[in-house]
Amino acid sequence: MRSSSWLRFTVVLAARGVIAALVGVVFWGIAPLALGWHTTTVMTGSMQPTLLPGDVVVSKPVPAHDVRAGQVLLFPDPDHTGVLRLHRLQDVDAHGDLVTKGDANPEPDSTAVARSSVVGVGYLRVPLVGLPVVWAAEHRTVPLVALAAGIVVLAGFAVVPAVRTRTDSPTDRLPRHGRHRAARPRRARTRPRARARARARTVVVAATVCAVVGVALPAPAAAAAAAFAAATTTGTSSITTAVATPVTGLTCVNVGNAAADVGWAYSGVAPERFTVLVDGAASGISTAARARDVTLGASDFFVWKTSTISVRTDLTDTWTATSSSTVRITTIRLFGLGRTSCAR
Repeated sequence: MRSSSWLRFTVVLAARGVIAALVGVVFWGIAPLALGWHTTTVMTGSMQPTLLPGDVVVSKPVPAHDVRAGQVLLFPDPDHTGVLRLHRLQDVDAHGDLVTKGDANPEPDSTAVARSSVVGVGYLRVPLVGLPVVWAAEHRTVPLVALAAGIVVLAGFAVVPAVRTRTDSPTDRLPRHGRHRAARPRRARTRPRARARARARTVVVAATVCAVVGVALPAPAAAAAAAFAAATTTGTSSITTAVATPVTGLTCVNVGNAAADVGWAYSGVAPERFTVLVDGAASGISTAARARDVTLGASDFFVWKTSTISVRTDLTDTWTATSSSTVRITTIRLFGLGRTSCAR
């Protein structure tokens, strides 16, 4: 084999190896979602050197009583509405709440976390595969364009046959002089070419999936988007003294093809806000004191689950009452496409 053939073989094989590795990494970041686990992208350096910005962390849901000191927990950020935080459990305070701390932070987090609000415990780390999410959040277009161009180039090399197909027939190599038999008509070599085209299509599809998933991978965590995004805004009001009254009569109505509207009735003192609870845990979604409904639509890239929705009345941060009535919502999304609808 000539040196040019060896170079061709090496480049094509390396390109296919990189594409296969990328697909494998993305698979390990997505597959746990089928088990109901949570996949999030680390956005800050508060957990360095354990977790780096761009790492994807798979969190496994666990019972509240199984949470132990030293575990990395995923929970709604108590200081920033609508995002998740990924910090290590350091201690439990006198009230039974969880004291958390980022490995790179000098002090523990200022607000303790209720056990019931823990979304999951960090179980699997996929290094740096979520960097495109970090770049997009920071509006860094240069590395995003460079990554997309690199994937296109790799896909282009990967679809090239590793060994050049010989197109000449044995009769072409016979001596021009001397006795020889008449050359037989050439037969069209369609099978190898058809197989090569089929392999090329397969690699292109795999590369495309890898590029799409790599750029739009899981919702960010620490800070990470919550499982639902609300269409209402947060409002505040002041109170002096009152009794927290839970909302009643929760209803669910489908809105178009992609969202569900949860409504309720309320007759108590105007609270600071109403907070949406998903499976008993605060989702980070709040509404104004006058609101009597909230529209929910999933923001996950991959999800398939049914959740129980309740609403908590927050007179203050610690003076609350949760509704006894609930509704159920089913969310199905694949590659960012799908719907959220009321479960019957």
